[in-house]
Amino acid sequence: MDLSSDQLVMKIVEMGFEKLDALEAVKAVGGKSCDDAVEYILKGNHRTGGFKPASLLCSSGSNKILGKRAMPSSFSSSESKRQSSLLDHFRSVNQNKKKGDTFGTVEVDSQLETVSEHSEEVRKSLAPVFMESSCFPEGQLLNGCSEASSSWEKRVNSILRNRFGISSLRSFQREALSTWVAHKDCLVLAATGSGKSLCFQIPALLTGKVVVVISPLISLMHDQCLKLSRHKVSACFLGSGQLDNCIEEKAMQGMYQIIYVCPETVVRLIKPLQKLAKTHGIALFAIDEAHCVSKWGHDFRPHYRKLSVLRENFCASNLEFLEYDVPIMALTATATVNVQEDILESLHLSKETKIVLTSFFRPNLQFSVKHSRTKFASSYAKDFQNLVDLYSEKKNSTGKKLAVISRESEEQTDFGSHDSENIHETDYDEDEEDQENSLAKKNSSNGKELSEAYLEDETDIFQSVDDWDVACGEFCAMPSCELLEIPVPSEKQKDLEGLTIIYVPTRKESVNIAKYLCGVGLKAAAYNASLPKKHLRQVHQDFHDNKLQVVVATIAFGMGIDKKNVRKIIHYGWLQSLEAYYQEAGRAGRDGELAECVLYADLSRAPTLLPSRRSKEQTEQAYKMLSDCFRYGMNTSQCRAKILVEYFGEEFSSKKCNSCDVCTEGPPELVDVREEANLLFQVITAFHLQVDNDSEHAPYEDYGLGNSKQNKLSHKPNLLFFISKLREQCEKFKETDCLWWKGLARIMEAEGYIKEMDNKDRRVEIKFIQPTEKGKKQLDFQDDKPLYVYPEADMLLSLKQDRTYSGFSEWGKGWADPEIRRQRLERRERKPRRERKPRKKRTRGRSSTKLHPWRSKE
Repeated sequence: MDLSSDQLVMKIVEMGFEKLDALEAVKAVGGKSCDDAVEYILKGNHRTGGFKPASLLCSSGSNKILGKRAMPSSFSSSESKRQSSLLDHFRSVNQNKKKGDTFGTVEVDSQLETVSEHSEEVRKSLAPVFMESSCFPEGQLLNGCSEASSSWEKRVNSILRNRFGISSLRSFQREALSTWVAHKDCLVLAATGSGKSLCFQIPALLTGKVVVVISPLISLMHDQCLKLSRHKVSACFLGSGQLDNCIEEKAMQGMYQIIYVCPETVVRLIKPLQKLAKTHGIALFAIDEAHCVSKWGHDFRPHYRKLSVLRENFCASNLEFLEYDVPIMALTATATVNVQEDILESLHLSKETKIVLTSFFRPNLQFSVKHSRTKFASSYAKDFQNLVDLYSEKKNSTGKKLAVISRESEEQTDFGSHDSENIHETDYDEDEEDQENSLAKKNSSNGKELSEAYLEDETDIFQSVDDWDVACGEFCAMPSCELLEIPVPSEKQKDLEGLTIIYVPTRKESVNIAKYLCGVGLKAAAYNASLPKKHLRQVHQDFHDNKLQVVVATIAFGMGIDKKNVRKIIHYGWLQSLEAYYQEAGRAGRDGELAECVLYADLSRAPTLLPSRRSKEQTEQAYKMLSDCFRYGMNTSQCRAKILVEYFGEEFSSKKCNSCDVCTEGPPELVDVREEANLLFQVITAFHLQVDNDSEHAPYEDYGLGNSKQNKLSHKPNLLFFISKLREQCEKFKETDCLWWKGLARIMEAEGYIKEMDNKDRRVEIKFIQPTEKGKKQLDFQDDKPLYVYPEADMLLSLKQDRTYSGFSEWGKGWADPEIRRQRLERRERKPRRERKPRKKRTRGRSSTKLHPWRSKE
């Protein structure tokens, strides 16, 4: 097929070459053949001036074809190596074109088929661009100053500009790719939104080989494939949600540049993947969300633990056609030091594995903690008033009842977070655009009905699912479209722009809060794993289309969310781990603008562990992570960003971030607690001395513990017991709330003055107390030296609460809380439930009659 010079230049630039080189090459070959022009560039003739067309060369397999970049003789003798000749590669492209072998993807129209055929040319034509091991000695690849090393990075920058609109790699991306070029494994730890995806997408474009990405969620794989198609990269996903069996067959034939696959599926596909590695080549195995591998991580997946089969089955010692082990790249945004070690060990990665670290610090995220009785619906009005005001003001400023109109393009991927200019392009045709506009007009007339449509429908059949299915699983490289002219919003509109995600611990809360927000006029939707898949797909799509303002979700909505304009992340209820919190909070502000990350928690109560299947070891680890979350919430004096960054083992360079609530509002005033600490320690020490001096080792009940039902069961002195003893001895502190004493005990434990008596069971906060040697030395009752501390959140909360009751029994039962009191009084006024007579026709009724014969009597 003859092309004009301009078309030929465009085609070569799309392959990843520099435009100047393409112009020179086209001019040199007379603008006739794309193959000759590419050969001209690859041979370096644009520098040396010498060129001979492929038709004049006597042997396509000769080393002379490559000019000064010829591969060594030790490599040329191996017939089993793929891509032994660049010209063979180009001839195969022409042969495939003659046979009509096009790149099989979704057939939408004739234009898409043309694009698909061209995508196969691009995919195969990119193969010789990368100087792989068959073309260069290993030493040349590893030498950062060599021509080969600088050349691959030059090619990467060219691809970044032409495909993604990015000027250059970030430092951690360059380090990760350098490790891959050296055929070594690596673990990449980079903040959410920093561009981790590029680390495994670039190898597919450089080599022409296949990259296999293991990912935990089908929805995440679907999004990634769709966005890659807009950058003219062919991709597909395989897993339980894949409805088309033909896609797996195509993928194993090498028809896609990137294959996303579930961990359950990749274990099943070991043999087909080995065949794929022999016929087409596998450039890299990428394990996304690698923290799922570790049993110490916050989102452990058992099937991720089996991914060690990749190293065992794709190493050069087991497969003769491999010269090097297929590199494995594990990527995650959250992993502590222990989790990192467990990932490396579980995946059987080599000792030479490179760990690529970036800073976990996100300066544009504003962290804060607020007290709320999150279990009660009466708290919603106060807690979400700012949210209602925000979107109400936005609605008034625009004069329409429309959801947020996106000011961003659909280029919302990890690689779009760079400072350089991005290429914006639309991803739908005119019919789809008209449909979107008509839907927007329809919704604008009835905003409240749109919101209610997302709520739980009682007639729906709920399914217990971890993810939702999608209708299509393969994506061709889509052509670029012209930019749409979008009106520039005012400064006020910019401040109001953005979406909100509210994370809640339970499915029921997600529905209740979504109902409340819809009732006050917001466009909100619930998202949890028990809702119908159709509903989840609709919410997911409308979230990305900016038709929603708020999504109220459990952790089912999250991993890999790629949305730039999320302005606020709210966690409504205690966290389960700081790893999960930081990952979920990292979904805000991916455009680099300021974003809020607010934790609403009941600071008067310690968090509880959500039910899950855990081993004993995992339960202990879960309690440890829960305790870290509790201490994070109670903190009032240390920068929250500093706590989070240091939790992941990174040294925080500055003392504060100047954006969290602690840094902006400042810590509370120091308080001298010497008297209270000495008194509490004296009561604890006296009790244990009495027990230790008892020659008969009497049980704890003999020391006044028998009056408490809880202590009768535990036979151990807990903190409440010591507080009651303290009140008996000192009238001065009789009115001091238990919350205050709990906070003081936690501070004393952190200082090492007291410790948990029973180390067998992990707990969130100290319960059974005993003194330490350090406490006995430091807390001298005769010493008047002050002991200044920053009161923690529960201590400050207890001081703010009004105490109008002389006794604490009523308060402990909850009668002082208006909501609890109202509910209990209503419960008293209710008529007793009418007892149903057992139905003797049913087995359950007959059994009940036998067990309780008096119930069957009239």
